[in-house]
Amino acid sequence: MADDLLVHAEGLSKVYGDVVPTPALTDVSFSLGCHEFASVIGRSGSGKSTLLNLIGLLDTPTSGRLVLNNRDTAGLDRDGRAKLRNTFVGFVFQFHHLLPEFSVIENVYMPSLIRGDPQSTQLVDRARETLETLALGDVADKNANEISGGQKQRVAVARALMNRPQLVLADEPTGNLDTENTDLVYELFRKVNREWGTGFLIVTHDRAIAQQTDRILELSDGRLLQDVANPGVEREAPAPGKR
Repeated sequence: MADDLLVHAEGLSKVYGDVVPTPALTDVSFSLGCHEFASVIGRSGSGKSTLLNLIGLLDTPTSGRLVLNNRDTAGLDRDGRAKLRNTFVGFVFQFHHLLPEFSVIENVYMPSLIRGDPQSTQLVDRARETLETLALGDVADKNANEISGGQKQRVAVARALMNRPQLVLADEPTGNLDTENTDLVYELFRKVNREWGTGFLIVTHDRAIAQQTDRILELSDGRLLQDVANPGVEREAPAPGKR
């Protein structure tokens, strides 16, 4: 197994229920390298979110092997999984889940406080730099309820990037956005991928969005139907990452 893999999955399966077992994912195997910008597509119920939850250590596989950043996750206890999740992975969901009682910048550095980092000038500066990268510097000190829906989702992206993860998992990240804000979010994903070297795995049901990624994994009924490079995308070598 190559040393530069972010994700290596071998025969991942997930079954829910004991009385009436329901397979959600069956024998899925693939690897994701550093700096890759990939998507997962499939109909509702195909296993997309289940796969993301397993990779993001929000759930555990029924069987199979999952290696993240060269660490076999099977040997991790609850604290070990939480630590790896908080340092290695950033999450962006369909809904922003911002905390309305806090400012934009406080929402962004919240994951670092949860990780145990002390609140400091350096922490606030890193959060402000992240917001400026996503063209949100001018709303940093506003309350989270005082910004638009598109801005809230971009703040959620900034929050996912706060701990400088090597991999961002995005589950239908633009499902609640209009076309203009959808395009903007994906341009920002590309910018971060190119300039910081962050890997992306983006779940979407929209093939038009998937066509903007370098690689497309398609799930059907919990199985990996195909895994193909997207020949229609012009790739750029990523710059050295900001770690």
